[in-house]
Amino acid sequence: MKKNAVALVLTIGTLHAAFIPDFKLKPDEYTVLMAVDAKLSAGLTSFQPAGHGKFFVQGWHRADQQAEWKISANEAADYTVNVLVNRTSNQSLKLSVTAAEKPLTGTLPADGKRWQRITLPGTLAFPAGESSVTLRLLPSEGSSDFDAQVHAVELVRPAVRDVLHAKAIKLRADTTWFQQARYGIMVHWTKQSMPRNGNPKSYDQAVADFNVEAFADQMKQTGAGFVLITTSHAFQYFPAPLKSLDSILPGRTSRRDLVADLAAALGKRGLKLMLYYHLGASDDPDWLKACGFWETDTSRFFNNWQAIISEVGQRYKEQLAGWWFDDGSSSYYYRSAPWEKLGSAAKAGFSQRLVAFNSWELNSPTEFHDFFTGEGFSDPRGYNELLVRGGNGRYPSGTHQGLQASACLITEGDWVHNRKDTAIGNPQWNPDQLAGMLKGFSEYRNVPIFNMEIYQEGAVSPQSVELFKQAASKKLVK
Repeated sequence: MKKNAVALVLTIGTLHAAFIPDFKLKPDEYTVLMAVDAKLSAGLTSFQPAGHGKFFVQGWHRADQQAEWKISANEAADYTVNVLVNRTSNQSLKLSVTAAEKPLTGTLPADGKRWQRITLPGTLAFPAGESSVTLRLLPSEGSSDFDAQVHAVELVRPAVRDVLHAKAIKLRADTTWFQQARYGIMVHWTKQSMPRNGNPKSYDQAVADFNVEAFADQMKQTGAGFVLITTSHAFQYFPAPLKSLDSILPGRTSRRDLVADLAAALGKRGLKLMLYYHLGASDDPDWLKACGFWETDTSRFFNNWQAIISEVGQRYKEQLAGWWFDDGSSSYYYRSAPWEKLGSAAKAGFSQRLVAFNSWELNSPTEFHDFFTGEGFSDPRGYNELLVRGGNGRYPSGTHQGLQASACLITEGDWVHNRKDTAIGNPQWNPDQLAGMLKGFSEYRNVPIFNMEIYQEGAVSPQSVELFKQAASKKLVK
C-alpha cells in the first residue's frame, strides 16, 4: 500500500473519498480491523456506506458467511482478540477468529444486550510478514436462523493492553461537578446557523455580533449547570483566533474570541463551559484535503488534530471544563487512533477537563475518556440499562465500564437551526414530562444534556427556556 493512499469509492453514482487502512499490526496500539474493510461473503452489506464515517456490517444470517482481512506484521507476536458485535435476537452466538490456521472461539451470550465487545479466550500468534484473519459467526444452539451485525475485530498485545488500560484510568478526571450540575444545555451554533429572519451574516460577522450576555441570561434561566457550545460541525470553523487552524486552512477562524467571552459570561452566572468539536465531515472537502483526513498514514491528520485541540486547551485552561468529540466510534476509531496522545492533548492546560468521544449506540471506542455521551439515550438507566437507582452514576460493566453516564437529547426538532426565515419549533415535552425525566436521570446520577436550536444572533427559543423554568419549579429534581 502506498503511503498516504487515497481511494475513490463509487456509490450511487457519486464519487466519495474513503480512508484506506494500511492493514499493518500496530505493536504498541490497538489494531482495528473494520468489518466494512474486509472481504465479505455474499449478503453482508455496510450500514451507511457513503460519507466520512464507517459503521458496521449487517446481514449476518448464516454460518457460512465470513469477513476476511489480509494483514502484515513487522515481527512475530501474540495478540489478544476482541470482536465488536451485536445481534437483533436474544440468541447466543459463537464467534470464531482464525489466523495462521489457528482459531480462537468465544461466545456472545443470550443476554439481550446491544453492542458488546467480546474478548476471545487465549491469544493468536501472528508471524512476521503477511497473514489472513477470518471472522465467522454461528448460533450456539445449532440453529441456522440468526441476525447479527459486526463493527470490528481488535487485535492488541496483552502487555500493551494492560499498559494502555492503566494509563487511561490514570488520565481520567473527577466527574463530581458534572453530576452536581444535574443537566446541561447544548447548542449547535455553527456556520450553518440561520437568523430568525433574513439572510445569514458571514461567519466572522456573526461571531462579532453574538449577544453573549443575553445568551448567558437565557442559559441561567434554564437551571442547567453547564453549557456545551458546538464549534466545528459540518464545516471546520472555530469562533476564536486559532493559529493552528489558520496554518492548516486560513479563513476558518474569527477575530473575536467568542469562547473566552462565553466562558466569562457563563462563569459569572455559575455555569461551566464545554465545547463540542468535529474532526471533519464530507460536507467540507476543502478541510478534508487540507488536514490529511483521507491519508492512510494518519500521522499528519492526528498531529493537526492535536495542535488544534491542545492550543484551545492551553488558552482557556480551567475555563474549559470539557470536550464532547463527535464520531468517536465512526471516524476516529477506524483509523486505529493513538488514543493516549489524543486524550492527553484534550486535557492540555487542565488535567481535570472532562473528555468524551461519542460512540452513538456502538461500543466505546477507547478507554481514554471520562464520560459516555449517550446520544439519543432517553432511558435514565443508560446503555444496556446497566445503571442502578441510587448508584454512583458510572457504568459498572460492559463496553463503557467506569465511565460517567450521560445522555444527549434533542429538545425541539433538530440539532442545528438551519432553516431560513423559520421560527424554532415547540419543545417536544411539557413541563410535567420534563420534570419527570430530570427526576429520573437524577436518581440514577445520569447527566442529561439537552440540545436547543439556536438562531445565528445567539438566542434560543423563549418557549424552550420557559419549559425548563417550569419543570424546575415543580421541585421534582433533587
